[in-house]
Amino acid sequence: MLLALAGAGMTMARLNGSHNTSEWHRRTIRLIKETLPGIPVLLDIPGRKIRTIPLVHEPAFRTGDVIILTTDRQHDGSIKIPVNFDQFHEFMMPGLEIHADDGHLSFTVEKVCGRDVHIRANVDGVLRSRKGVNVPQARFERPLVTKHDREMMAFVQENDVDFVGISFVESAEHVAAIRDLITQERLGVVSKLENQGGLDHMDEVIAASNMVMIDRGDLAVETSPELVCIFQKRILTAAQRQKTPVIVATELLNTMIEHPYPTKAEISDITNAILDGARFLMLSGETAIGSYPVEATSRLQRIGQAVSTYIHQRS
Repeated sequence: MLLALAGAGMTMARLNGSHNTSEWHRRTIRLIKETLPGIPVLLDIPGRKIRTIPLVHEPAFRTGDVIILTTDRQHDGSIKIPVNFDQFHEFMMPGLEIHADDGHLSFTVEKVCGRDVHIRANVDGVLRSRKGVNVPQARFERPLVTKHDREMMAFVQENDVDFVGISFVESAEHVAAIRDLITQERLGVVSKLENQGGLDHMDEVIAASNMVMIDRGDLAVETSPELVCIFQKRILTAAQRQKTPVIVATELLNTMIEHPYPTKAEISDITNAILDGARFLMLSGETAIGSYPVEATSRLQRIGQAVSTYIHQRS
């Protein structure tokens, strides 16, 4: 996964701590630093984001099918699909809407039986391992810092990571709780603004952070897809007032996961993000699982250079 500074090519490497093992991340961090000395590394820690756990069986379903989410982690996905939040079922009730995989999957809660949540699919799809699960209508009560967060923060500092990313930040208090675990002054904090709580308190979150990320995938399903662009502009404006760098992420060149060329809409989206003040642009699926990672990176760089030239000429 790559971060590209507007007009300057790859300037940071981002890893997602929700995927792969600690040993994989350790080897990858070492490889990045050996191959690209001077390129900083950002590692997202899982935090409070709800996800499916690694599954042996990733169930496919059709519209109208009922599948079962559970907090019993002994299941492997063949009958029930476990999630990583042990109290998930306690906050569920019939009628709630559940989204997964950045909103590509949609479900409605049918009933709750003990630790099992029966949900009816609203679209065809496959629920895969480690995919995010969003329930915009629910307000989960979870500690600001989990046990796994503490373990990941120790790992981050043991492996000389430069920035740590925090999911679903809604307050300066959350940022402070993470900073309390930092023993290396050089480690920066990137707060991810991706739900209504983050929007409601974005000024204080921006002030407490070294950098913020607009995660448009979660932001869309947690709020409103129709308003994501407006929210992005609001965050960029607020961050500019405080001179805090902003990362814009999710589906910048989504078409290039499977195709060698982007759409004109994607080029326009990137152009406007840079014009609005985005400091970094992040490729995710394009470079993690895409068929054209080099082409996508090169394309993003050329768009950034074109916009930078325009800004310079206009000035």
